[in-house]
Amino acid sequence: MEKKSIPIKLKAAALLLCATGLLFAVMQAQQKKLPPDYEKKREAISNFEAVVPLFVLGDLNEDGVVDQEDAKLLRAYVAHSGSAGISCPAAADLDDNGSINAHDIELLERILSKGAVKAPALSARARLGCDFKHFFIAALPQGRAGSTVPIHFLDPRFNTQNSTATIFTGPATVVSNQGAFLVQVAKSAPAGAIVTVSLTLADKQRYLYSFRVAPAPGQP
Repeated sequence: MEKKSIPIKLKAAALLLCATGLLFAVMQAQQKKLPPDYEKKREAISNFEAVVPLFVLGDLNEDGVVDQEDAKLLRAYVAHSGSAGISCPAAADLDDNGSINAHDIELLERILSKGAVKAPALSARARLGCDFKHFFIAALPQGRAGSTVPIHFLDPRFNTQNSTATIFTGPATVVSNQGAFLVQVAKSAPAGAIVTVSLTLADKQRYLYSFRVAPAPGQP
């Protein structure tokens, strides 16, 4: 018996329906992973000019601290080709080369060998993905000499009244203004200089945020 062929248009419609269903399922799965206030915080960022969310470098499971649990996850991730459940791969890329490997394990173990990390580094260099479960600060990723780099709180628990920001190193000063900390880069700051801000939050947790002074327009 001769098999009846399915019309091309019917095949295309069926494929489109399957693809739409798959996309919807993926979107639902992604939404389930997001923290309840994720969209609210994303909307807050959209109201601030050019800032990006920061993640805690080395905090692979996004529990707010960098500890041996993160090292355990990283070793499992590298040993089993990415099978371990890391919610923020960007935090695992400690050497910022766009991949996660044995060198990142070495760096994290070296950091943890000195004991608990009292002031983890905040980073905006997300070459890899991140779920942003611990999503509480956004900042401008760089500034030029004479410019201002804003740091905004996205978690209602923290504000400029119950938290502090000071310059740890670099040619800059910091002030609070309209609910944000403003890092004012010195006019004499050379291109390539590193400014590091020490942030102590209301819960007494301390973080360090660093950015590089960018060249002035027209400079290489």
